[in-house]
Amino acid sequence: MQVEVDRKTVEILKILSEFSEPVGARIIARKLRERGYQLDERTVRYHLRILDEKGFTRNLGYAGRVITEKGLDEIRNALVKDRIGFIITKIESLIFRMNFDPEKLKGKVVMNTAFIDKKYHDEALKVIKKVIRAGFSVSPYLKVVEEGESIGGRVVPEGKVLVATMCSITLDGILHHSGIPVSPRFGGVVQFLERKPIRFTELIEYSGSTLDPLELFSAKGLSRVINVVESGNGYILANIREIPMDALQKAREKLKQVEEIGIRGVLAIGQPNMPILGVPVSINKAGLAFIGGMNPLAALSELGIPIESKAIDCLMEFEELLHVDEI
Repeated sequence: MQVEVDRKTVEILKILSEFSEPVGARIIARKLRERGYQLDERTVRYHLRILDEKGFTRNLGYAGRVITEKGLDEIRNALVKDRIGFIITKIESLIFRMNFDPEKLKGKVVMNTAFIDKKYHDEALKVIKKVIRAGFSVSPYLKVVEEGESIGGRVVPEGKVLVATMCSITLDGILHHSGIPVSPRFGGVVQFLERKPIRFTELIEYSGSTLDPLELFSAKGLSRVINVVESGNGYILANIREIPMDALQKAREKLKQVEEIGIRGVLAIGQPNMPILGVPVSINKAGLAFIGGMNPLAALSELGIPIESKAIDCLMEFEELLHVDEI
């Protein structure tokens, strides 16, 4: 009941924030009904008195109420709470919507994207190719979109190019459409020593996040992808998902199949009920650690090349992608 009351009061604040002049209870009640909340004027006045007492609104008498700066802050905080779990919902939607067929090499795959200044175009592609050829990407297939061209309803701005790399969610989709239930659990950072993955050093659970964890770790500069590529020691972006332990053998076979066509983002496959790279798994589950598709883009930031990256950004037709050696 308290959660429902909170939602109603936040909705009242949102309505007040949309007006530049004072608003009365009658208009607020009408707006609430349009949004699915059946509150009469008397009930709205009751909630408004509470909001006045908390300092979220100010009563201007017959003119109505206005929202205060404190009330605007409350909306911002409430919106953050509402977005918790947003990223896992987006992932689940893309897993369902992608339809890549590994046998026909057709269908939609999930992609990460980054806008790059044209003056860094050649240098950036060299770095991206280096990371992909070293095996620290999900796939050697990518897409480069020039300025003025459109992608996913967006036009690449003048002076920019867009580079799209395959996201590891593509692997989740492949398993899902093969009848294997997949639960994305964590995004994180994996330490490498002598070219071997040792352990996860950072983790964020997808279900408790408003943003993609790998995007956050990259922005904070916690990866050292270039170091791993060049010396075998450093930190890369990776993630963990869980599957039923009874599906482990089928998952191995499917991942082996897609590896043969170049989609080889598997970092490690765990055993039932056993930790994977130091991370415990749920009972009767097995863990899968996948290389993050953001690694080629994170390497650019590490080298000081400015980018505007977006993880788990969109779906693209596999047939539109080019092998790294063709670019």
